[in-house]
Amino acid sequence: MCDQAPKFNGMQRRQLLKALLGTGATMMLAGCNTQGFSPVTSSSSDSDDSSGTTGGSCVQSANETNGPFPADGSNTAGDGTSAKLDKVYTGSPIIRRDISESIAGVPLTLNISLQNVNNSCSTIPNYYIYIWHCTPTGQYSAYTASNNGGSHSSSETYFRGIQQTDSNGEVTFTTIYPGWYSGRAIHIHAEVYAGLDDAYPIKITQFAFPMSINKVVAAQTSYGYKGTSGMMDNTADGIFSDGTSTEMLTVASNSSTGGYTASIAVRVAV
Repeated sequence: MCDQAPKFNGMQRRQLLKALLGTGATMMLAGCNTQGFSPVTSSSSDSDDSSGTTGGSCVQSANETNGPFPADGSNTAGDGTSAKLDKVYTGSPIIRRDISESIAGVPLTLNISLQNVNNSCSTIPNYYIYIWHCTPTGQYSAYTASNNGGSHSSSETYFRGIQQTDSNGEVTFTTIYPGWYSGRAIHIHAEVYAGLDDAYPIKITQFAFPMSINKVVAAQTSYGYKGTSGMMDNTADGIFSDGTSTEMLTVASNSSTGGYTASIAVRVAV
């Protein structure tokens, strides 16, 4: 059975945060697979699915809105000047690898390489990457009512996580494939910070998924209260309709998890 992770009071969360920062430990809460699910690879016929930035030309990742649910203190679409990373993690144990909190869904391993376009796309160690995405049914943690339906608490932290890039400029998150909601294609939000405290984002972007895989995942039971009927295509999405060349994830089936592995390079100028 897939239960929600335990809630923490303010003192417990602060103590856990200190332990995570001191030891580099990660919270390993295993995600739950959708029974009977067989992952597929993306189709080359997906005309909207440009290759992700795991290779190719050395250009910056597209700047995008952080949306209405960033939990970074801004809550202003695209306003990076008021977003601060310490507002995300204060009181919340989200410096971690596994962000699923055991919520059921198709397993997803997300690999991100952070690269500097001012240095021939060399990798950048010791920066912080914050990601967040919605549940299989389209809701976000850290917000209460009017959150795409459902009942939620501002103290919840599922599908939010922060990691520091390693010596190779890489981080890996363990989560599940996001769901979708009206008006948006399936996506993941990301912000990049140079430091943990009192830091403003140097990049706000989003990641897109191949439509061929989106359609397979959205038809699964844990995603299926609305299925694929009305699901937005990347080409019609207000964020991705101008192209996804720097935002499209490279997605492959993962035999060890029964889900997928997605990879992307986030490229910034520092």
